[in-house]
Amino acid sequence: MTDRPKARPLLVVALGGNAISPPTGDLSYAGERRAVEQTARELVQLAALGYRLLVVHGNGPQVGRLLPADFKLTDLDIHVAQTQGELGYLLAAAVENAGGERTIALLTRTEVQRDDPAFRKPDKPVGPVVRDRPNGDAVWLSGPGGWRRLVPSPGPRGVPELPVIGQLLADAHVIAGGGGGVPVDDRGRPCLAVVDKDRVAALLARALDARGLIFGTDVEGAFRNFGSSDAELLRALTTQQARDMLRAGVFGDGSMAPKVESAADFVTATGCSASIALLGSLADALDGRAGTRIVSSA
Repeated sequence: MTDRPKARPLLVVALGGNAISPPTGDLSYAGERRAVEQTARELVQLAALGYRLLVVHGNGPQVGRLLPADFKLTDLDIHVAQTQGELGYLLAAAVENAGGERTIALLTRTEVQRDDPAFRKPDKPVGPVVRDRPNGDAVWLSGPGGWRRLVPSPGPRGVPELPVIGQLLADAHVIAGGGGGVPVDDRGRPCLAVVDKDRVAALLARALDARGLIFGTDVEGAFRNFGSSDAELLRALTTQQARDMLRAGVFGDGSMAPKVESAADFVTATGCSASIALLGSLADALDGRAGTRIVSSA
């Protein structure tokens, strides 16, 4: 009897929605295909280092394309599912074509608690920027000069499809958790919310015994004083340093903070390192030559 080949170590890759969309803001399907194909070539490079990949992607620009100015929150779960299918299909096909390895896209849900405090304080911008204030909770964005709707972003408690993801990873790369997953309660009923995909990526990485977690984004890594003339790229952080900076508000709540928090949670739970890096430098980030690397304080 022939022994089965040793399983490849799992690397979870979290891709930001903006990082896999054309940087010009071109949201045409042709532009999206080109951006995804470029990202797929980098994912194949990571796989060539000996990893099995679980890819969790954002979907902000894609959901924004689907939503009208004054959309109904009751349809948001459907739009998350739609964009999981859209980007999952494109990523799976592109990775297979670029690397020749079986890649499967799976539509997944994420369980949240209906009594999560986030439901009382919506803070996740979704949908297009509009000139007139929309109904419901909204925030004014001074940069583009307009309003965006706000929805709750509760923490993930579990992924119902987790056992299936584990089974598929035995023989294939997997695309799952897209857009943070479709949020549901403990009875499977949809919730009017958006779950942060970085927190879902960290949850899956811990649950599946991943050996690494990397966040591919559209900036070089985590910065101190981001956007200012004295901005400093933080090359390495211990989990204690990361948590101290999170408490001090060093990182943006809706952008870098979830990545740093999720990375620190993963490192604390597993003892493995995590990285945050610019898409295009992920292989270098794995060994600390690019981006921000977060390691255990112990």
